[in-house]
Amino acid sequence: MNRWWRRALAVCALGSAGTALLLACGPFFSDLVTVRHSKPADPAGYARGELGVVKPTFERRYLAQAYRTLGGLPPLATVLPAQPSYTAPAQFTDSFAEWMAIQKRELPAATAATLKPVSSTRIAADYSSFDNCLESAFAAAAAAFKERAAHYGARHPLLTDWVAGQAAVFQNCGSTTLVLPAPITVDDPRLRADRDYQTAAAYFYATQYDEAAGRFRAIAGNAASPWRPFGRYLAARALIRSVTVPAMPPKDAAQRIAAAERDLQATLADKDATTLHASARGLLGFAAARGRPLERLHELAGRISSAPGVAPQDLVDYTWLMDLALGENTAGTSPFDLAAVTKGDDLTDWIVATQKRRVRAVERWQQTRSERWLVAAMWTAAESDPATAALLDAAAQVPRTSPAFATVAFLRVRLLIRRNDPTAARAVLAALPDAAGQGVDVETFNLLQAARFTVATSLDELLTAAPRTVVAAVGPDPPDEPLKYTKATWDDDVAAVFNSRMALDRLVDAAESTRLPTRLRHRVAQAAFTRAVLLARPQAGIRAARVMAALETAPSEAALRADLRRYIAATDEAARTRIGVLTLLGTSGLSINVGGRDDDDSYAHDMPALEFGHTFPHNWWCKVEDSPGQGAATLIVSGGVPFPAFITDDERRATATELEALKATGTAREYLAAAAIDWARQRRTDPEAAQALALAIEGWRWSSCYDNRKSDLPRRAFALLHRQFPNSDWAKQTKYWYD
Repeated sequence: MNRWWRRALAVCALGSAGTALLLACGPFFSDLVTVRHSKPADPAGYARGELGVVKPTFERRYLAQAYRTLGGLPPLATVLPAQPSYTAPAQFTDSFAEWMAIQKRELPAATAATLKPVSSTRIAADYSSFDNCLESAFAAAAAAFKERAAHYGARHPLLTDWVAGQAAVFQNCGSTTLVLPAPITVDDPRLRADRDYQTAAAYFYATQYDEAAGRFRAIAGNAASPWRPFGRYLAARALIRSVTVPAMPPKDAAQRIAAAERDLQATLADKDATTLHASARGLLGFAAARGRPLERLHELAGRISSAPGVAPQDLVDYTWLMDLALGENTAGTSPFDLAAVTKGDDLTDWIVATQKRRVRAVERWQQTRSERWLVAAMWTAAESDPATAALLDAAAQVPRTSPAFATVAFLRVRLLIRRNDPTAARAVLAALPDAAGQGVDVETFNLLQAARFTVATSLDELLTAAPRTVVAAVGPDPPDEPLKYTKATWDDDVAAVFNSRMALDRLVDAAESTRLPTRLRHRVAQAAFTRAVLLARPQAGIRAARVMAALETAPSEAALRADLRRYIAATDEAARTRIGVLTLLGTSGLSINVGGRDDDDSYAHDMPALEFGHTFPHNWWCKVEDSPGQGAATLIVSGGVPFPAFITDDERRATATELEALKATGTAREYLAAAAIDWARQRRTDPEAAQALALAIEGWRWSSCYDNRKSDLPRRAFALLHRQFPNSDWAKQTKYWYD
């Protein structure tokens, strides 16, 4: 789950001494990812055939593109889905307004008074809604009115009769009561043909589709009707709607779809209906997908896997059918046997084998020796598979000019790591580019860095491989223009190692190293300092404080620098501990955790927040974080992020001991409130004890730890502050305590 979504679910009300302080949910931030899982990191490049690392988790439209490109076919620019756009219901369009003006102007007042307001949207029997009458219907009606006005003449009774009939048609757009045009009273051939068409349309919009289809077919059989070429086409549309509009499709849905296909084929055979041919072909595909889904799936797969170009709708239909065939529909079950889905269809077989990690992928590679199936097999093969040695040998032979190179190179390293052969993995990595741009895109380089991070044999190697580059912002409000993120970041795999695979002394070593960029170095130093205070490890704390003090140069950080220097200079360890606690209390951005993946908020701030956040509470820490998230590590290893190879057994035990001690301190607000209370009791006249109590009370209010546990700590801190230091400024400005 994305971080912004977790935040959206956060509780937005905090209790306060019998009152409630309500906070607006949000703001919500976008995650800045170094690896994308469902789509390419560079969609435009991917549309040009620059694949990068192809992943099984890609949307199937992108896997279809990979299949083509890996097979030497031209890439499809149409692989990029059209940007979704909002289409307003017809009643809010100019065409609707134009028709309503015609209706108002042309109809007698008595006739107009019988009409209800027109809504283009209709409520279905299951209370869902759909756009029943589209803008094109009102535009066509306005155009038809102008033609008939030219034929009959302005204010002609037959023109008025035609307008009244069309007005009756549109009464059915949103109403649930059938309204039919009145029968004609004058034997005019043109008006009679129009009235037949209007009546059929009224039944169509009234969702009486069988009646509408029969009337449209009758029109198709009337050679004298100007609407004859439209008859079979509209009959097909009525039949398709009879299957797709109801919440429960009719039992004879297959027969209706088959009849619709016959009507559409008749339309394509009609030379007088050429303006409808493009739409008829589209509807034929739509009907085939629902009437003969497997046949249509294989037909589309054949086109996608061999044609020089593919229409955007073909990709849409293919992926929709794949979702249906593989059971990823609303019911969650597949109506088809997997063997039938893939039989005789190499593209579909390849996608299914890749996504479902089927053993068949290895078998197909052994049969074809193609790069397509090499990619699928390397994603699929288990480290113990007898075929892995041959796969690794084949991967080593793929040239850098191949579109499969980036994927195969990464998978080669991945498979070696999973085979517990880090030495071979390091050898392969040493021969691969050590920077993006050398035939390797940014995301591929991030993945290679994650692999180097995993097999590092020293702290220096680990730190060199830790920084990554942002490839995309993923969140609720993506920017209109691509944002350029130039500062170094890293992924959750790095944070997991620092947070739960390293003892405090190693964290301090990492903070002191200049191999990390400044912002990431500070990220490690602040966690090391915070842990040192909680674990009562003053020497580690002094080293971390020196790093922080040297990195914080902005004028706004003067107070924090002063606190850190006081901590370093203290000659009394008890005093040093108190200064450390006060530094934590006064710096809400400090945490025992090394931050992982950035969001657009954390990316903008290199140093820890100095004041409590009020708009959205995200202060201090709640617990030790140990999650690799959805970053690169999940593609490389299974079972969690491993300990670095250079961490000794003694260090592992020390890490476990420290983590247990940190967990025992509870949340930040619990630890700091208890420390402030203890301080005030031991030093009853110390003015900084009053400051510590006040900050503990304020921090409790703005903490983001919603653990539903009642605690007496804030009340006790409040009582102690006002009893011991009643005349202090800290007591005067602290008027409440908070649950």
